[in-house]
Amino acid sequence: MMRVAELGKYFVYRTPLMRRLMAPRYGYKVDPGQLCAMINFIDATKSAGATIAEVGVAQGDTSTFLLQHLVTTSDPRTLHLFDTFAGFTEQSVNYEVSVRNKPEKEYDLFRYGDEAQFSRNLKKAGYERFKTIKGDAAAFDWSQIEPIGAVLLDIDLYQPTIDVLEAVYPHLIEGGGVVVDDCLADTPFDGSLQAYEEFISRHNLPFERVGQKGAVIRRPV
Repeated sequence: MMRVAELGKYFVYRTPLMRRLMAPRYGYKVDPGQLCAMINFIDATKSAGATIAEVGVAQGDTSTFLLQHLVTTSDPRTLHLFDTFAGFTEQSVNYEVSVRNKPEKEYDLFRYGDEAQFSRNLKKAGYERFKTIKGDAAAFDWSQIEPIGAVLLDIDLYQPTIDVLEAVYPHLIEGGGVVVDDCLADTPFDGSLQAYEEFISRHNLPFERVGQKGAVIRRPV
């Protein structure tokens, strides 16, 4: 006989007003190619024990993906999770508006965050090997957690993106890298693209696209 839970799913799946609850959907805000690139950097730097970080965590969907990978590959490293937990900084928004001529209304986002709640949610999901760092990642002293192996950088705006790239790159180990999100032109968040292009030009690195909207910076081997 069908169990009660399965019987409930059976009817929900077939009820027009309810079936969308069981409809498949892609659960991440970054492309599969970006996630694959990040996993490759994580695996390539595992033996060195280099730091793994995600900058700009929102509600934590990608954080759980990365944490689950660490669990299933018996990787003992801690995932460092950076966020203001209060939206974009005033300085970053002012730069977009005054220098890049972007409309300020585009940046009143991600203010729902709360560091304590974020941590509780990850722990309730069964994860322990993470550390949250509240504040502007561009102002963080990355030498505190060197060497660095893999960073997922998703902070959208020009100023923090270029600052984090410049801060992180000297501490990347060979084979490590940074995955940058929102590297698309003509969007409210194309500050990431400008920062990425300026950075690779300054350091004589190639443009490497991953997924539809991501790009990669590798530390040469």
